[in-house]
Amino acid sequence: MRQIIKYLLFVGFLAAALIAAANFDLTSLSLPKPQKSGVVTQKSFRGVTISQKPSAILSGLSGVVSFDYAPASALTAAAADDQILLWQLPETTPLREIACGPGFQVLSLRFLAGGTLIAVGGMNNDNTGSIKIFDATSGTQKLQFDEAEPIISLDPHPNGKQLLITGESYIKVIEVKDGNLVAIMQKSSPVARASFYGNGNFILQSDTLSLYDVNKRALSGSVDKASPLFFRKGMDGATFSWLSAEGVTIVTAGQPGKKFFPVDTRGVLSFDVDRQGAWGLFLLDGQQMALRELATGKTLKTISLGAAAADVLLTADGNSAYVQFTSGAIGVFDVGYQNKLKSLKFALKKFVGSIKSKATPVEKPVDPQ
Repeated sequence: MRQIIKYLLFVGFLAAALIAAANFDLTSLSLPKPQKSGVVTQKSFRGVTISQKPSAILSGLSGVVSFDYAPASALTAAAADDQILLWQLPETTPLREIACGPGFQVLSLRFLAGGTLIAVGGMNNDNTGSIKIFDATSGTQKLQFDEAEPIISLDPHPNGKQLLITGESYIKVIEVKDGNLVAIMQKSSPVARASFYGNGNFILQSDTLSLYDVNKRALSGSVDKASPLFFRKGMDGATFSWLSAEGVTIVTAGQPGKKFFPVDTRGVLSFDVDRQGAWGLFLLDGQQMALRELATGKTLKTISLGAAAADVLLTADGNSAYVQFTSGAIGVFDVGYQNKLKSLKFALKKFVGSIKSKATPVEKPVDPQ
């Protein structure tokens, strides 16, 4: 009993230490202010910490994987071929497996508003396309909308009622409830991906950064003249960023203007930035990931991944970075201290549960006489 009490006291002390660390103001540890260069910069950099190694490896899929995270339900979903797996971290054993149907290949996966519905777009055996919507809690398919060509990208509207789909040659906005067409337009190039922009009244194409006004059914200029090397819409749905040969540009919904940072983009395979525009994660040649301060372009930390990676994404709540490896596995890297606190609470809950189970007296069998 004394050992149990000591362990609980130790766990309580550790939790208090982590909470204090998570609330500690790191502004005093900010890096030196960058020299004026005519670009928009941050006055100071609020320190950020990221784990050197993944706190979780989500496996079970192979090849090219599409994935998304829903903060509202704390669910992570990933899909490859005709299979969807669901996890609820810190558990790394899949919570549920959903079969999308024989002959169907998932090319895009997104959670809809609320985080209990999953929309997947993809390709059938006959080279046509389909959009399928599943209930994450039960795994049952709710809806299916068929298209003439493969669906390579999905983007839910902020109101949760519409879905933006990118096919091989066209872009459509459809109603989630019945698949009815709201708007249709041609792609600016075969590689373009479409995203809802701002309040969802505009569509942004990733290759030309051109805007389409959904209400007026007409083009409405462009957000930048650059031709992006890489384009990223953040999981928060509000942060848009793109790489050019000169650096990184960030546009955030609800904030005026653009931010440009002359960051070295050589050898970058993929990237994502935090919504404040203070730092970013960059996948590099040689199986490495660099944490860089955007205002100065300085590399603050370099992480050796130990395997080839294809993509990196920051979750909408900013607590995790998801690294997709070419093998199909997904590594979860903790950003800040929130995931450590969650893991500690989870471990403590399991420990207390096991103690209660052991402490519960076993009922004696009733004497039949």
